[in-house]
Amino acid sequence: MTCLKTILDPRNVRLLSLAGLSLCGLLTACIPPEAQPRKLSEKEALEFSLDQPTALDDVSFRQGKKGKPEDVGCADGQREGFANLERFPNVAGCLARWEGKKSLRAPVTAKACGDDNKTKCDSPGDVCAEGWHLCGVGGSNEDLATRVTGEECNSEAGPGKFVAAMSHLQEPKVCPPLPTKDTVFDCFAEGIGAESVCCGDGCTFGKCRHGVWKSKTKISRGKAEGCGNSSARRNGGLLCCRDELLPVAGAVI
Repeated sequence: MTCLKTILDPRNVRLLSLAGLSLCGLLTACIPPEAQPRKLSEKEALEFSLDQPTALDDVSFRQGKKGKPEDVGCADGQREGFANLERFPNVAGCLARWEGKKSLRAPVTAKACGDDNKTKCDSPGDVCAEGWHLCGVGGSNEDLATRVTGEECNSEAGPGKFVAAMSHLQEPKVCPPLPTKDTVFDCFAEGIGAESVCCGDGCTFGKCRHGVWKSKTKISRGKAEGCGNSSARRNGGLLCCRDELLPVAGAVI
């Protein structure tokens, strides 16, 4: 308090002005270090940003049985989402790792990767086994809708998040009508609507819910990381779709 009174004394304020000194800078010096503003580190800024999707750091995934990659759907031979192969033969949740941020539609390299074989992916799509592809990579909502229902996406995928290679809006900031079989979805990098369609317990609803299933389409919410600009830490759970559909056990034909 003595420091503050001394600086704010009218006689001293005039002297500071004549000397070209900053009153604000001297006032800051009177504030205890623990009470002064502190610039966030890059890591802190990232963690506290409301635009960032939630991370997968502490998720305990529900893993399926190990098997042949072409049967399981994941290149490392084990699922982390839609673990029941018999019930979900045409869609798999696969955990991938890659450096930096990448588009989920980056060209695949056919170099197998995944969390089980400890191999980082050159392209996110490399996590899908031969005969499988990232769901939605061609822009069609039916790619996912013909393999799993909205209810199953939201309640049966398991812990964590598994995203498709498609943004949930057809164009940024516009909630569109229900898509048709001819509707094409883009893979936007960031902004409102760029977030990827998502299955799993960690997915949430945005304001627009008709991307794939009427009123049931969830997303990996956080517009800083859209389909075209995703990190493995936050969007490393991916949805792989079988190229050729198999009959579902117990389904009524």
